[in-house]
Amino acid sequence: MTAVRLPVSIILLGLSIMFLDARADQQSYEDPEAQSAANMLPADILQGEHHKVDDLVRSDGYLNYYTIRSDYGEFEAVSTAMLRTRIAEIEALGVLEDLSKTEVFAKAAADAGVRQIKSIQQFATNPVETVVGIPSGIGRMFKRYKRQAVEAKDATKELVAGDDEEAGDDESDTDDESNAAMDLTESYLGVGKAQRNWSRKLGTDPYSSNEVLQAAIKEVAWADRLGKLGMGFAGIPKIPGADIIKDVNEAVWSKDPYELRDLNYSRLVATGADETLIEEYLANPLMTPSQQTLLTAAIAELEGVSGRNGLLRQSLNPKTESEIDFFIKSLAMLAWYHRTQESVASVDTTAAIPLAIRVSGAMVRIFAADHLYWTETVAIASENYTDMGEAGRKRDIWLLGTASERCREELDAFGFNLQENVAAMYVDNNEL
Repeated sequence: MTAVRLPVSIILLGLSIMFLDARADQQSYEDPEAQSAANMLPADILQGEHHKVDDLVRSDGYLNYYTIRSDYGEFEAVSTAMLRTRIAEIEALGVLEDLSKTEVFAKAAADAGVRQIKSIQQFATNPVETVVGIPSGIGRMFKRYKRQAVEAKDATKELVAGDDEEAGDDESDTDDESNAAMDLTESYLGVGKAQRNWSRKLGTDPYSSNEVLQAAIKEVAWADRLGKLGMGFAGIPKIPGADIIKDVNEAVWSKDPYELRDLNYSRLVATGADETLIEEYLANPLMTPSQQTLLTAAIAELEGVSGRNGLLRQSLNPKTESEIDFFIKSLAMLAWYHRTQESVASVDTTAAIPLAIRVSGAMVRIFAADHLYWTETVAIASENYTDMGEAGRKRDIWLLGTASERCREELDAFGFNLQENVAAMYVDNNEL
């Protein structure tokens, strides 16, 4: 059989296509995969006396999304840290349920003039609809911050069609959050001393978004106020992020929202922050008093670090509870790093999460991510990180959790030094 000889041009074209296909594969991004909770969580977190975590765990490329089925309703927890907080709150509901059945409580309720106390079960939330799609999540926060930076520099605000579409989505979310802002603020002011005292006993956040817990504590506190229900509990602090900065818990439990605002104002003034910006930050209705107190404490802990004004501007970017928690946790981790690892000289706030420049000149960016995938936003952030500072400068990335194998490879190709499982470094005895 005679061999068929192809023209050189066709051979070169074929090789070019193969090269382009290979390059396209290399430039593709990861789709965060659904995982099994059984492969990720310890047994006591997976299931307890009053709860069970669904096995399906979704991801937005940064944080894990869990569904919790409990005796007191169903809850979604965005991030492993929030999962642990919600489970602690469910345990607190169990304590309140047991308490409500005691003779001591019945007498206290009677003394308070309360004829009938609602059972904890009556506060249960509606079932959570399990969504199997990929949540938009934290990546949206990065894109929003980048878009705002572009708009600030370009008065014409010429954005690509994809960004325009996402801008519409974000504006809708912002509208929803803004519409609820007044109600949120009023609810914060309605949390009285008795409720804060019960939150202290239970070790929970008095401004938690867990409506079931809030309603149950309010009911018990009402009965207790005149009935003098003298019972104490060995509560463990569960205010998200307060495992890093320990003085936040007592401040939130002991002070009302007005006192917390004054405390946060004075702490920020002491850092040299612009007072107009402080007022704008303190007026942000999307942050709870607990979140704002923790964030303020983290900024104050960055003593001697220049650029802290930018942190207040950054804090105005997150719009949802998960975004706010991610930002605060990342900043709290940075404060811990500054105090316990290596001194930070300055922070760069040109991206959605602060970049720390150490005294040595090396740089570190800290993410409160559960599991980091190689997504488009991570790739863009990596390119921007490479462009910052002088060539050859050391660049570190520290993660609260872990990274995918692909993400590790890509970050290594950029020359970044990756530190995973940072949570294990401070959770035991390295609180600030």
